[in-house]
Amino acid sequence: MPPFFSASNSTSSSVSLYLAPWVVPVSSPVIRDGAVAVSNGRILAVGSSSSLRAQFKDARIHCSQGVLLPGLVNAHIHLELSAYPHIPCPAPEETFCDWIRSLLQVRQEGQIEPGESDDGMSRQMLQQQHDAGVLLLLDIGNVQPSPPSVNPHPAHVTFLLELLGPTAKAEEQVLARISSLPDSVMATAHALYSTTPVIITALKQRADRLHHIFSIHLAESTDEIELLRSGKGCFRSFLEERGAWENSFPCPGIDSHGAVEYLERLGLLDAGLLCVHCVHVSEKEVQMLAVRGCKVCLCPGSNRFLGVGVAPLEQMLRHNLLPALGTDSIASNEELDLWREMQILREDHPEVPPAMVMAMATLGGAAALGREQDFGTLAPGRKAIFLNVDSQLLQDVQNEKQLLDALTGGGSPSTIRWIVEG
Repeated sequence: MPPFFSASNSTSSSVSLYLAPWVVPVSSPVIRDGAVAVSNGRILAVGSSSSLRAQFKDARIHCSQGVLLPGLVNAHIHLELSAYPHIPCPAPEETFCDWIRSLLQVRQEGQIEPGESDDGMSRQMLQQQHDAGVLLLLDIGNVQPSPPSVNPHPAHVTFLLELLGPTAKAEEQVLARISSLPDSVMATAHALYSTTPVIITALKQRADRLHHIFSIHLAESTDEIELLRSGKGCFRSFLEERGAWENSFPCPGIDSHGAVEYLERLGLLDAGLLCVHCVHVSEKEVQMLAVRGCKVCLCPGSNRFLGVGVAPLEQMLRHNLLPALGTDSIASNEELDLWREMQILREDHPEVPPAMVMAMATLGGAAALGREQDFGTLAPGRKAIFLNVDSQLLQDVQNEKQLLDALTGGGSPSTIRWIVEG
């Protein structure tokens, strides 16, 4: 845990004071005419401009327009798919499996524009994310990206190598690969329909041993739930055509009615589990996730693009779950923009308070990645890396309600600037 600072361990002359018409700490109420005091690369205090000016009389003053708020967190993205933006959304008569077929065909045929590459497009997308105010990203991919020493970037990226294997033969090969991975490589499973219970369990146990988050696509479509319950539907056809059907669903020995219950039967529900999508989960399953301390990441833009439905956010909030937000990949979303994800979430869940939506895009993501002690809020002890955003819409707001409405429902601000100290 990082040290928490107080005025007693910093001289006023070593403090930088950032002032703005509005400060959105996330973990505490919005402050009008607010300020953030920074020293030694950490936030020292957050409060009104007048009170912090009086407290730190010799501080260096930096005046800003607009709003100060924490950096955004994209808790689910596939950067390596950034070279594949031309996968069409499924037609009304098509299934989720049809979209997967299209994606696999494009990847196998290498349909990339001249001069582009997976790695090059990933770097461009990462830069776009950071320029749009994203500080932390959880990147899921099948290929290990360039190491940070070769591809340095100001955004903080956690990469999970995604493994899958739906058959006994694939299971043997994947288990051998898992055992050969160096501890420096963090690995995770793809989804229940593409990965055997043995592989999922082995990867989760490895993640627990190495103390890193374990992310899995879960309950994204009704097709997945149909496969788990009956062994029928489009996923069965998809696996059969790829020679990967072994009558493994419903899974012998796992009597489950849903995706969360499936993981519960495997004994994998805990605070190290990040369940992505969770569109088709029952309230009983939401309660299971909450009781076990599991993390959830919603991807409303991707869900809308694929036509798979809307996650039961209200139920999650009632059970004290604060989901993170993710964009998923450009192959399954029109734009990878967390400001747009907040807009879509507001449209899908008009009764959810805007302050809660902002918390999801910041604190919820930081907590999902285990980084809430450094990021996600403007509070004493957090790292002094945060956003200053502005737009005509934000300049016209008159109160806290209008401010949060504009931030979460008004799209990307016209001005996005990083404040970084230390």
